[in-house]
Amino acid sequence: MTDLSKSNLIGAKDPSCSGVTIGIPLYNEELFIEATIRSAAPQCEVLLIADNCSTDNSVQIVEKLAEEYPHVVFYRHKSNRGASKNFEFILNEANTPYFMWLGAHDLIPPKYVQCLKETLEKDLSASLAFGGAIHIDRVGNEVSRYQYTFSDHLAKSRASERLLAIIKYLHDCSLIHGLFRTSSLKAAWGDMHYLKGDQVLLARAILGGKFLYTPETSLLRRKVRHTVSDAAQLERITGVKHGDRVCLPPTEMQCAQYELAVQESRQMVSGALAFRTSARFWLVSRFGPFSKRKAGRIIEKVVHDVCRGMSICRRAIVRTARLI
Repeated sequence: MTDLSKSNLIGAKDPSCSGVTIGIPLYNEELFIEATIRSAAPQCEVLLIADNCSTDNSVQIVEKLAEEYPHVVFYRHKSNRGASKNFEFILNEANTPYFMWLGAHDLIPPKYVQCLKETLEKDLSASLAFGGAIHIDRVGNEVSRYQYTFSDHLAKSRASERLLAIIKYLHDCSLIHGLFRTSSLKAAWGDMHYLKGDQVLLARAILGGKFLYTPETSLLRRKVRHTVSDAAQLERITGVKHGDRVCLPPTEMQCAQYELAVQESRQMVSGALAFRTSARFWLVSRFGPFSKRKAGRIIEKVVHDVCRGMSICRRAIVRTARLI
């Protein structure tokens, strides 16, 4: 195991959020990490921060704040293990009933955790409670809001319906920064060392329980990167540098989500074939072909191109209608 240094754990600041751990994976966030910690520290029993060998002043800032907030537990990795392994490390260290990840440049408003915790406590069949997603720029100005218009589907009683909603509708993965039941999230964890692995994790987690939307509160997600290539994303995820010209379609994500659909269909009394077909159609229409067979890829490419063309036409019609 990587050598680590850790501060002492003393206790929580807000009794209403007892039983909650917030985990912050950290890498070179000196401009934002103080504000992130100050938004999170009053809302949890334990605040875990794991630094992925930052090269800026992030470590010094955290060490200073750890003196102010005694329930901060600070780990420092000796090498950059990649974002995926850092997320996993923090999750494995959590031992409270509830857990959430928070991006090191993001913010949560007061009562965010309390609101989500109360939602989870009202429904023992739920594995996640999540709020809205407000995207902000580097200085904190609102850029956009993401509307979870399909949230009712994520709270269906049948796991197959919930999984299909993730496959069909999920675009903004901000809900991964909601509040999980720790045991459910640990059970759902798997290999995330590829592009769009967060969508697969959410698909696994939703098979274990409902996702409950709590629109009364919202996560503030800061946009700090203007454009990110596939190579840059994969380097951040894995900690391994890739060539600038790498082009990696999200086939691993598609294969993983489709396999989950196949496994779930085996437990269905009826409608299994229709469910698998629908899952594959939406994975192809949204992300492109992923069949391992050449003939299958050709057919899937046609389906993807047709669906993409129809989507472009619909958007053009909507824009035109707004101008009339």
